[in-house]
Amino acid sequence: MTERTGDEILVKQTSQSCQTSIESLIEEYSDEIALLANRLLGWPGEVEDITQEVFLAAFIGLKKFRYECDIKSWLFTITINKCRSFRYKKLLSRRRLSSKHFHEIPPAADKKLLDNEAFENIRHVVKALPTKYREPVVLKYLQELETKEICNILKISANTLNVRLSRARERLKNDLKEFI
Repeated sequence: MTERTGDEILVKQTSQSCQTSIESLIEEYSDEIALLANRLLGWPGEVEDITQEVFLAAFIGLKKFRYECDIKSWLFTITINKCRSFRYKKLLSRRRLSSKHFHEIPPAADKKLLDNEAFENIRHVVKALPTKYREPVVLKYLQELETKEICNILKISANTLNVRLSRARERLKNDLKEFI
């Protein structure tokens, strides 16, 4: 049996405490991260992958976390960035497919109840907002975050946030006329 050096023990302890830290983060925030990703993307099929990518990025970046914001804001920032990347990749994929004359056929949704249909229409309208409007709407009205926290996550000023929310509300009001 070989004797472990001090460095080996230190690395093992650091690794174990880091694993415990990430497990705690996953337990504490995975539902909120998944909900945010679902609201930003609009299709639940990819939420699990995005959530895993968020926590993988958090695990990798945990040692670099500077405590300039709280962990939840940091994880939300990672989530938004992962969702942006995902949407961009999906857009590129659609362009490639459409250039080959394939057309994506949307799955037929089961619309048994009028409430479900209205909910899906509203969800579709929110999903159709440009990213710069959709993200503030989701963070403000669906995640119910404070203005300061949203500004931190999106790295924008409070004035910019208010303008984007106002424009988003105007677009939603026009697009949802039949439901209001």
